Amino acid sequence: MRILGIDLGSTSVKAVEIDSAFGRYEIRDYYEVKLEPEMTPAMALTRLMDGLPKAPDRIAVALPTRHLTFRNLKLPTRDRKAIQSSVGFELEDELPFPIDKSVYDYSILSQSKQGSVVHVAATLQRHLATSLESWLAAGIDPDLVTGECWAYRAFLNRVLPREEQEKPVLLAEIGHERTVLYVQWRGSPIMSREIPWGGRDLTQAISQNLGIPFEQAEAAKIDQGFVIQEAQRSQVTQEQADFSDILMNPLRELVSAIRQAELIGKNLTHENLGRIYLSGGTLLLPGLIGVIEEHTGIPAKPLQGLSSIAASGVTYSEHSDAVFLLAASTALCLVGTDRASTINFRKGEFVKKGRTRELNLSNLRRPLLAAGAVAASLIASVVAQSVIYKGRLQELDAQLERGIKTFFETQSSSSVRTYLSSTTRLRNSINEKLTRQKELGRLAGPNPRSPIEFLKSLSQSIPKDIVVDMTQFQVGAAPTASFSGISDQSATLSFIVASPQAADRLAGILGSKLTGLQKGKVEEVPGVDGGAKRSKVTFTGKPAEEAYGR
Repeated sequence: MRILGIDLGSTSVKAVEIDSAFGRYEIRDYYEVKLEPEMTPAMALTRLMDGLPKAPDRIAVALPTRHLTFRNLKLPTRDRKAIQSSVGFELEDELPFPIDKSVYDYSILSQSKQGSVVHVAATLQRHLATSLESWLAAGIDPDLVTGECWAYRAFLNRVLPREEQEKPVLLAEIGHERTVLYVQWRGSPIMSREIPWGGRDLTQAISQNLGIPFEQAEAAKIDQGFVIQEAQRSQVTQEQADFSDILMNPLRELVSAIRQAELIGKNLTHENLGRIYLSGGTLLLPGLIGVIEEHTGIPAKPLQGLSSIAASGVTYSEHSDAVFLLAASTALCLVGTDRASTINFRKGEFVKKGRTRELNLSNLRRPLLAAGAVAASLIASVVAQSVIYKGRLQELDAQLERGIKTFFETQSSSSVRTYLSSTTRLRNSINEKLTRQKELGRLAGPNPRSPIEFLKSLSQSIPKDIVVDMTQFQVGAAPTASFSGISDQSATLSFIVASPQAADRLAGILGSKLTGLQKGKVEEVPGVDGGAKRSKVTFTGKPAEEAYGR
């Protein structure tokens, strides 16, 4: 799923596109459209959306902090329906404006045996209505409208480990015209405040002190601007120190606001700030982080808006990391399991409407004509295929009917039609006739188990040094027995040999010819014409397949 988080800034419109699937996500791309003279943020947003390679599946936007207020309410219940009823009741005394003119949403932060801690954010209906109107005019209908503090919470909870949030942390998002100070503790928003101070104040100070135009002062700030700490003054020239002092005068207002946010956070959590995170384009001013650390006594570091959430380990430029934090944070509100519980002001009368709108038939004329042409082509194709297939089927039926009459010979036309209507019956009749033909073939054909073949194979197997006289040879059924294709065959062979040893050798030879070979008792018989006595032996068994020489 493609999720687009949008940041409507005062100098540009920025967006971060995230691919989310199966609980994982990665940054697909990020975009920025600078605000040219006479260009409104809505116009820049339209240009940005038109330049996307593909429309996103979900769009998320955050309302400015100055238009929001939030409370963390402790409710003595864990029942969701009771929480829903209690939130509206509690807000009546908490909101600085009438609740009937507001839009609010809540999310459960934590639950215990004592109850639930619920984060509730609210804004005036007119602020939301005005924002939605401008976004719709720009061609977008966002799925999520949340607050900046909730977006920063979603981001910090993904990049900061739990142990690092045991003390409150402060995020200072320093823009061109405004700065948002956001305090979070143990995964929950504690304070969010917007001050009308930004990089423009530094540019204005340079312009007034050096007597140069604002545009030239902006270029000087970007190309040559810096601030130094007191310990570094001895290492720079007087001219450099004077330029740093020009910037330090407006920076003291930012430092003062940070210290006030620190006091508020300490009052709410009874803990000192653990770290200050900085973001925004003004963060690129050399020496700014060191000056804030020096004047607040709190460790400070930049917050990488893209590099810290890049699943593939990609490192983005300092500028991209600094200016795309809010866009990335807003997109993350729709990623993962938290998306179902995120703060979303698209409720009630502001819920996102379906895409069904009144159709303009004049605009659909060409698509309808094209669809009609395609439908007509499909119908003609189906009709043509039906005619062709019908002719082929009739031809195949005629061939099959002729084949049936040829095979069965004496079948009537009604029997043939019965076979054509029932392929199972036709198959069974064919199999029965083929079986009968095979049986007749076995009767008329040569006997594959001919006793002559057995005798021939046996004579080829007895070596010349064994002299035998066969006195009995019976292989197969008895002469008076009727034919049976499945009857067992038997063999009885009697031999007269010169000695018992020759009888043993003969038994070994017959072992491959007869299965279940049984050797009878060896008997002595008189010799011919008074010669030496000889031995008579009888063998019985069943002829093996190999005994027929096949």
